[in-house]
Amino acid sequence: MLPFFRRKAESQPTGDWWTDTFTPEEHATIEGVFAPLGGGTAESLARSTNPNSLGALAEYLKKEHLRHLGYKLLDRADTLVNENVPVLDLHFYFAVRGGFYYRWRDHDPFALDEAVKSFERQIGLGANVARFFREDKNWGFIPAHAGYRQLRIIEEKRGNWTLARALCEQAKAEGWADDWDHHIGRIDKKLAAMKTQD
Repeated sequence: MLPFFRRKAESQPTGDWWTDTFTPEEHATIEGVFAPLGGGTAESLARSTNPNSLGALAEYLKKEHLRHLGYKLLDRADTLVNENVPVLDLHFYFAVRGGFYYRWRDHDPFALDEAVKSFERQIGLGANVARFFREDKNWGFIPAHAGYRQLRIIEEKRGNWTLARALCEQAKAEGWADDWDHHIGRIDKKLAAMKTQD
């Protein structure tokens, strides 16, 4: 057979997502940017069954030329979301996922919708997670909530002032840290100004 007729051998799936999803070069790239304080390998996080671990790894792939690798990690993490994952891990995973996609909202046509879905899923867990933060002696306070904050901003930019206000009210009722009264007051002024223009 002439050399130019030879087919390039196609790799067969091994059933191992890490090996099947990324090339050896991509493995090396991911390992090269992964630099946690405590050491460890990117592969060990990537093989985790906890979506939050894969989300944490995706955080290292935020640069424009690496984001496609982060998307692959988040796609895998999405398949691991289920009722057996601790609610706090899901809370942090959806915050990371939403932030990752939001970063690329102006570059990738699907990114803003994926970010919004992430923030909505995180908000759906909000009451249970707030209760956890309140009751857990290691926390003892309720921090800010990335999903509420970012989705409020998105809805304000879309002109959905009533929805943005409702998000503030809900976050405040659940006890999430932020200056919700200030945001509500500012939105109320905007809504009042819109009524006078009608």
